[in-house]
Amino acid sequence: MTSERLPRRGFLLGALGAAGLAATAHADPVAVPPPAIPLPSLPALPVTPLNFHTPPLMPFVDDLPIPETIAATGELVAGSGMHRYHRDLPEARSWGYSRPVLGPNLEARRDELAHITFRNELGAHVLAQHVDLTMHGVTDLDRTDPRFTVHLHGGANSPDADGHPLLAWRNGGMASYAYSNRQEAATLWYHDHAMGITRLNIQAGLVGMYYVRDEFDTGAPDNPLGLPSGEFEIPLIVQDRTFNADGTIQPMVAWYLPEGYNQAGQLGDVACVNGKVWPRLSVRRTLYRFRVLNGSNSRPYVFAFTNNMPFWAIGSDLGLLDAPVLTPAIRLSPGERADLLVDFSTYRDGDVVDLINVALNDAGNTIFMVPEVRNIMRFTVAGAGPAAAVPPMLRGEPGLPDLLEQPYWPDAVRTMTLIGYNDPDRSAAIFPAMAVLNNLPFQGTDIDIAKAGTTERWDIINTTAFDHPVHIHLARMRVLSRRPIHAAEYWNANPPPAFGTRWAPPAEAFAAGPELWPPAWELGWKDTVECPTDHITRIMVRWPTIEELGFDPDAPLTVPHGAETISPTGHHGADHVSGHEEIRGYVWHCHNLDHADHDMMQQIRVVP
Repeated sequence: MTSERLPRRGFLLGALGAAGLAATAHADPVAVPPPAIPLPSLPALPVTPLNFHTPPLMPFVDDLPIPETIAATGELVAGSGMHRYHRDLPEARSWGYSRPVLGPNLEARRDELAHITFRNELGAHVLAQHVDLTMHGVTDLDRTDPRFTVHLHGGANSPDADGHPLLAWRNGGMASYAYSNRQEAATLWYHDHAMGITRLNIQAGLVGMYYVRDEFDTGAPDNPLGLPSGEFEIPLIVQDRTFNADGTIQPMVAWYLPEGYNQAGQLGDVACVNGKVWPRLSVRRTLYRFRVLNGSNSRPYVFAFTNNMPFWAIGSDLGLLDAPVLTPAIRLSPGERADLLVDFSTYRDGDVVDLINVALNDAGNTIFMVPEVRNIMRFTVAGAGPAAAVPPMLRGEPGLPDLLEQPYWPDAVRTMTLIGYNDPDRSAAIFPAMAVLNNLPFQGTDIDIAKAGTTERWDIINTTAFDHPVHIHLARMRVLSRRPIHAAEYWNANPPPAFGTRWAPPAEAFAAGPELWPPAWELGWKDTVECPTDHITRIMVRWPTIEELGFDPDAPLTVPHGAETISPTGHHGADHVSGHEEIRGYVWHCHNLDHADHDMMQQIRVVP
């Protein structure tokens, strides 16, 4: 390791490995116990003077906005508008897709091609002063004429339709995509993915839900699964934010960090749901289906209710579970989704129950004293609703989809490492943070190659003090197990080489406990998986076949008229791709968006 680029383990991980657990021999994974019933209330945390803070706001005074559901076709305008995030905040400029903030719920049908065009009419950047000019391909022009692209998160789409971060459009540009929808019914979402400014573009509002429907989960009242529909099926896009007194978003966590700096994590002090701070929703005495998206930049949540009532998880990122899973709480990291059923039928008019977050900070965010957001939103019962029941099964019976494939441990294994560094190129900051994958920069030539139609096992080793949600484009994943390790011992026994040389040694010899099965609500197909600090997270990664896809996943990207590209190798010292340099394939990255912007993203090609 060179002295110029030092690992961030010294000041972040002073207690790393202090658990005192002895390394154990390999054993079969054991079941994770169900999460504890949350307490009705939690103590308030002290307010640190080191961080920015939202002015005092009263919770539960604004009604929950419910975005309209429209067909996934036609044109959406990524544009600027005025939006009030809370009753007691002034209106402020925001971004959305044909709305002042966020976007409509797009509804597509399985196996039906959806042609959608997104037009950039963003104007100047809503968060212009926070654009970091040290990020890949970022220039001062991104403040006045920002780039954008659109990634359908969870969609199995061709390279030209995936929203590659190295190809984007400025004001007046039009991104046209053809989404194949060759997948089961699922809760997907669409969001900006422009390299170096994704975290800011999403904070400004470029997020929307995308439902894939099929013959089982039709969205109609007579759907074969018997699931709530219409007014009883509601999207909940949860995003933590900090606001200034003038109603604008304050993307900085701490005042001691310089403005215009990627701070390696954005954690706000209030929760917005569908673009409103701590909203309220009147519900009837019946069963509801909530499509929950963690659309935050960096914050994970453990969702629970203040009255300890359990609810049912019926689906994860990429579709339904085999049967509803009753649970008192569920954890979602950034990018993950949960399909939930909540039964209000036994309540009386006027009864109130609050959705809260009982997650604690990880080690790194505790050190930096980031706020722990508790309140999410309030439900107030008002009026009778139609009779409804939780279906006993979601798969495997006549008239239902097939049971999920049982996860297995494939023979092909990749070891992937998550590392944190101090970045000498950004020495103006007190904490010049940079997070990386496999000790490699995003722009480079050492990239992984996967074969379409194969199934791999990825052992993702998190050596940092922060939990990381890992998202792989195009692939489908199943969580196999998680195993704690003595990360400091692993690091010290295998000192990484100079940055830019791949580093991914196995970590089995440093195990600090047995392997743990994922909880029952995490057993479905996923595209984003949380990798906790000081753990090996093992996932089954399935690459679709060419027949399933209907396209060549390794075809070079077409650069449409008006689009801009960034070099995939970084060898040219400029923002644009040279005449002989092609962009191919997909990316995988941490979905902490500040990490993905610098430098926790890697390219991967999927060859026939």
